[in-house]
Amino acid sequence: MVVSAFELFRIGAGPSSVHVVGPHRAAQRFVHEIAAAGVLPSVLRIEVELFGGFAFTGRDRGTDHAIIAGLTGVSPAHCDGAALARGAAQVEREGYLPLARGPRIAFAAGRDLRFVIDRAVAFDGDAMRFTARNRFDDVVATRVYFSIGNGQVRSDTERPSAARLPHPHASAEAMLAACAALGKRIPDLARANECVRLSPGEVRAGLLDVAAVMRAALDRGLTTDGVLPSGNRRTAPSWSLAMRDGGAASAASSTPAQRAAVYATAVAEESAVGGRIVAAPSAGAAGPVAALLQLWTESAPLHHDDGVVEFLLASSAIGAMMRAAGLHHAGCQSEVGVAAAMAAAGYAGVLGGSNAQVMHAAELALRPHLGLTCDPAGGHIEDPCIERNAVAAARACTAALEAVRTPAPRNVIDATISAMVASGQRMASRPKTTSLAGVAVSLAEC
Repeated sequence: MVVSAFELFRIGAGPSSVHVVGPHRAAQRFVHEIAAAGVLPSVLRIEVELFGGFAFTGRDRGTDHAIIAGLTGVSPAHCDGAALARGAAQVEREGYLPLARGPRIAFAAGRDLRFVIDRAVAFDGDAMRFTARNRFDDVVATRVYFSIGNGQVRSDTERPSAARLPHPHASAEAMLAACAALGKRIPDLARANECVRLSPGEVRAGLLDVAAVMRAALDRGLTTDGVLPSGNRRTAPSWSLAMRDGGAASAASSTPAQRAAVYATAVAEESAVGGRIVAAPSAGAAGPVAALLQLWTESAPLHHDDGVVEFLLASSAIGAMMRAAGLHHAGCQSEVGVAAAMAAAGYAGVLGGSNAQVMHAAELALRPHLGLTCDPAGGHIEDPCIERNAVAAARACTAALEAVRTPAPRNVIDATISAMVASGQRMASRPKTTSLAGVAVSLAEC
């Protein structure tokens, strides 16, 4: 299944697509489904049970706040973590929750939203069970949803479906062959697939909106001092200041890769505090694509909107190809690694790289991330997540520059992806942001 660019680039609150955007959408969907079934007017109470990683780390990441916002009908794209927290505090203070297009029901988070750590549900994942009851306390509707990564949600009975696309591509070989047969560049194929759902103008406007939110998050990250939820201080503002104001020698000696690392850190720190960012492809990996897009726009012509769109289309084509090949929700290898590949592909594309060079850039950026697990310390999307964003952005930069200097690269990215998919399938749920493995249990303070 080839996903849309707007499924890979999603505007919303950090710090986690799985633990914030997914539950937010699940809550919205539950209310919509019971409204469609005609039972919403009879609902007097809604109970939510959280399992798996949600139960262990959901409080630290604002999963409960996101669910409350989703039940009230607030869109994930129009709020940040602070707004979600304010909404949850208001519901707790008033003791009532206004359901979207429905009644105002009594709601107390301590009673109606439970973090279940002693039980699991089938399929062993980040799961949510929503139960609606009427005034007689009878169950009128119940649903189980899984947050399957990148902000996507699926019910326990749902099977994936996809629109018919003019240029489906589940491998690099297939994508390069299609480009060669049609005489097209990789962004052109991505644009054609997007236009199945949207008009060309809507695609362009949507991607420029994505770029604007990326830039705004980066700017906030570079200029906002303070502390992260863990208590650690932000580092991007001081690094940016040193790079910019440390004198002519300091500014001149900073490399593109170093600047990319600082930019990625800025975005990752914004995500960590729940800022409004663009998940690319996840909130925890929001840094690399935004960083390299900024790196290119600094040296781009004044009117560079066409290049911005091309960058994001090339990035999304690579991300969609990896998703179609099965590289999905397998720890940081499917988040920061894919983000690095997407960023490198976009950067190589706007630097004038050929299709083969764009693919080679993605491969070079992806290789170092084979097999990385994802279980951050203290339940916060900070350590080692922010550093991984910085390293990935720097590597993506050098990968793109190396790729466009390679006249006829040999592409073996399909083999790398296959190895990563197999590794992810063998990976147990413990190292997938559950706080039950990795640095989460190795650090002394844990």
